[in-house]
Amino acid sequence: MIFPNLKRKLGINKEFDLKSNSYIKLLIGGITVIITSFLLPSYKEVDVNYEIGTVWNNEDLIAPFSFPIYRDEAEYEQEKAEVLKKVSPVFVELEKGVFNIEDSLNNFFLGIEQAFKNVINSEILSKCNLTKEDFEKLRQLYKKENKTLNFSYSYLKDVIKRTISQANQKYIINLPKSTITSKDISIKRQNQKQQEVISLAKVNDKQEILEQVGEILYNKIPNNQYAEISKKIVEHFVLENLIFSQELTDLEVQNKVAQIPKTIGIVQENERIVSKHDPITKLTKQKLESYKKIRLENMGVKEIAGRNIGRILIITILVVILSLFLYYIRPDVFNSNLKLSLISTLIILIAFLSFLSVNIKVNFPVELLIFVPVASILLTIIFDSRLSFFTTVILCFLIGAIRGGDFTTSFISFGGATLAIFSVRDIKNRSQIFRSFFYILIGYFFTITAMSLDRSYDTQKFLISLSYGAVNSIMSPVIAYGLLIFYERVFRITTDLTLLELADFNQPLLKELSSKAPGTFHHSIIMGTLAEEAAAAIGANRILARVGCYYHDIGKIAKPDYFVENQVERINKHENLNPAMSAKVIISHVKEGIELAKQYKLPQEIIDFIPMHHGTTLVSYFYSKAKNVIDENKEDFSEYLYRYPGPKPQTKETGIAMLADSVEASTKSIEDPTPKKLEDKIDEIIKKRFMEGELDECELTLKDLTKIKKSFLKILIGIYHQRIKYPSIEDEQK
Repeated sequence: MIFPNLKRKLGINKEFDLKSNSYIKLLIGGITVIITSFLLPSYKEVDVNYEIGTVWNNEDLIAPFSFPIYRDEAEYEQEKAEVLKKVSPVFVELEKGVFNIEDSLNNFFLGIEQAFKNVINSEILSKCNLTKEDFEKLRQLYKKENKTLNFSYSYLKDVIKRTISQANQKYIINLPKSTITSKDISIKRQNQKQQEVISLAKVNDKQEILEQVGEILYNKIPNNQYAEISKKIVEHFVLENLIFSQELTDLEVQNKVAQIPKTIGIVQENERIVSKHDPITKLTKQKLESYKKIRLENMGVKEIAGRNIGRILIITILVVILSLFLYYIRPDVFNSNLKLSLISTLIILIAFLSFLSVNIKVNFPVELLIFVPVASILLTIIFDSRLSFFTTVILCFLIGAIRGGDFTTSFISFGGATLAIFSVRDIKNRSQIFRSFFYILIGYFFTITAMSLDRSYDTQKFLISLSYGAVNSIMSPVIAYGLLIFYERVFRITTDLTLLELADFNQPLLKELSSKAPGTFHHSIIMGTLAEEAAAAIGANRILARVGCYYHDIGKIAKPDYFVENQVERINKHENLNPAMSAKVIISHVKEGIELAKQYKLPQEIIDFIPMHHGTTLVSYFYSKAKNVIDENKEDFSEYLYRYPGPKPQTKETGIAMLADSVEASTKSIEDPTPKKLEDKIDEIIKKRFMEGELDECELTLKDLTKIKKSFLKILIGIYHQRIKYPSIEDEQK
């Protein structure tokens, strides 16, 4: 449905078939190669994963030039973080003359004392957040109106001035001390190059000073109300004298970081970096990484271009190998661009997950969350286990390439994905997908255990890896289930699960067939049983064969009374029709069946059974009847009027359906159906269809036909077996 619409929009002629055109195949392959190539590690990344504990299997590596040994990046960053925590923030000290606190304080009291004699000056009040009530209390104290107080206005004024003077003599920073992580701070004084480092405990922030001031005032001023007023005034005139400088602090950070050594030694030219069969130690890995880093920094344009071409060739080779497999082993998949697109999307999905596992920088084995079992499950259900297994091998190679030659992840993914294939190889319903959890878990358990023993993982790393493998085991069936529905709808794929759902007799179309044409429905059920057994005998899709038979005669719903199996009262409507018209009515059930199937959106694989189970055979009864009439009247006779339009069966399953249809209908008329009579009738029908050439276009061989004959006979003997003759009621009464 997608392709025809695209063809119409692009104005493509009928000869250009998007579903099978070779240019589209090349386009699909090209897109897969290009997208996946971009996900491979760049030339700047290490192309071999040097894990500590592994053995160097290459030849001795000799340094072609001298180079420094760089420290481990994680260790360097950790030391850098610790240094940053200890860097003393830099504060600039304000000069004493910048703010003349004493003059400002005298002016304040002068202004407020003048206000005592005149109208209240709101500007003076707001300067220290004083309220009118505060002002009134100060005025009373100033004019000695409150005789109960045992202190004077001048005493209060003197306490405030001395408290402010003492507070401003201390170091006061303009940042909360809680935000400073180091134990010291640096003070930059004017006209001095060197900075003084003092303990953080020797400085105060504004909040600490105010707490100290409040305690002093409440101790020296016996009245709490006047102490609170005094605190408001003091708060305004106590100022920070150490101002934080971000610029100077950043410069200090740069100096400290620059002092952290990035190297731990040097490898001289012609010095052996690592010998063959030597274990990879921490120091060896640092040497290898340092050598790789320097070599890549000195890499020329020619070498970079060569590496990029190599990346594309790696993916191209994998795609070509998979294409050759499909071309020779599964040509039906190779010829369908829609199915190739489906496989391409899965390859790109797994490649993208592998890419994320490399670029997500966490200290956990996220590479075990590359959901290769998802692709294995989907490919097995949609196609078959052979195709799924081969594609899984390609995907594991792809994972290794994207992860820089990571054999460990490729091997573990292969183990889990392979057992996932076996878990859904003979799937009967969707819930069976979740059985895959146990199979995948077993696969991951043994492969992770094997690699852990080989690489000498510690217990913690082993258990973490197992837990991530378990998460993959749980998530893969769930993701596969969701994607299966997506692929079935978007790519119009008919899986065995879809067929099993269509085999349910509660399907609307089958219910309508059973109610309107019960004889045809019964015939279809028996025919489905015959076809399923025959398909199993020759290795064809037995589910497709059975379900196809269930729907092969749905066209009879339109005129059920014109078909003998539905004529309950034995009233034959063909008695009033001439043979040509009767044949037309009989043949029309094919066309009507196809239209009905499309209306109910049945898969094309099922629709094919409707015309192919008749092929181009004759409607023999009405053909013979017409021939007799024509012979008597000496008139011309057109045989094509009595032939089904075809096409002939194109698959094993539709070929089996043709034979099952004829055998089921013919054996009903046998009187006293003994095994010998049944065998002769089956043999006669198969030979007739074979000699007529109706089986020429399907893949059934003579060996297959022999197996089909035996399977038909086995089922029919079970249906028509001889039964015990029970005595009648009259006999019992004698």
